[in-house]
Amino acid sequence: MKLQHLFDSHAHYEDALFGEDRHRILAGLPDQGVEWVLNCCSDLGVAPLVVALTEQYDFVYGSVGVHPHWVLETPEDYLDQLERLARSPKVVALGEMGFDYFFDEPRDLQERIFRGQMDLAQQLKLPVIIHDREAHEDTYRVLEEYRLPGIVHRFSGNVEGLRRVLDWGMYVSFNGDITWPEYNETALKVLAATPMERLLIETDAPYMPPKVLEGQLCDSAMLPHIVEVIAQVKGLDPQEVCDISAKNAREIYGIN
Repeated sequence: MKLQHLFDSHAHYEDALFGEDRHRILAGLPDQGVEWVLNCCSDLGVAPLVVALTEQYDFVYGSVGVHPHWVLETPEDYLDQLERLARSPKVVALGEMGFDYFFDEPRDLQERIFRGQMDLAQQLKLPVIIHDREAHEDTYRVLEEYRLPGIVHRFSGNVEGLRRVLDWGMYVSFNGDITWPEYNETALKVLAATPMERLLIETDAPYMPPKVLEGQLCDSAMLPHIVEVIAQVKGLDPQEVCDISAKNAREIYGIN
């Protein structure tokens, strides 16, 4: 049975890896049961394309924001630019934003730009999309201070960190990581502890395809492989996982 009502809560069709193939892939997604996509922005340079995709495809919504990898290229007027971009009718969140300590972007600059975006989200009353890579405690410190609605995408903390995030009213999302034995030991424990009413599914396309599709460019049509793992862990029918996670995503992103 083909799954329906799939909501990819975090993808990057603006990414250069897709090239012009992005339009062929996006056009085919509704036939694969994908009814909504949140195209998440990584930096100001690609933000106009993010907005353009929301205008071209009825089922695509967007966010605008600065990923921590791009802080060194971020202009001083980034908040003014983000505020203008956020006025686009189908921009429903700010992000992705946060901390990434895997590489060596200056941590003080990461925090300044993260906090600037959190302040703007508070002002605009938009949910936030949080990136946290090897920076859990610093991420939690900022999230606890602001307590804004939003999603910690591709959640990589432990069960204790999950409980803290849930206490602040946030959602968490899971992607193809949970299909890879090399990565999923902690992720599956966190998944088991996540209440369904706070759970989203995502691909983070074009990155991290499910294990069975290793080596392929990831896209939203691969969501059923993620749903299958969640259904097994939760003891639910896969379509129920789709329905619940889509309802959650529409709620946090304010999509009727």
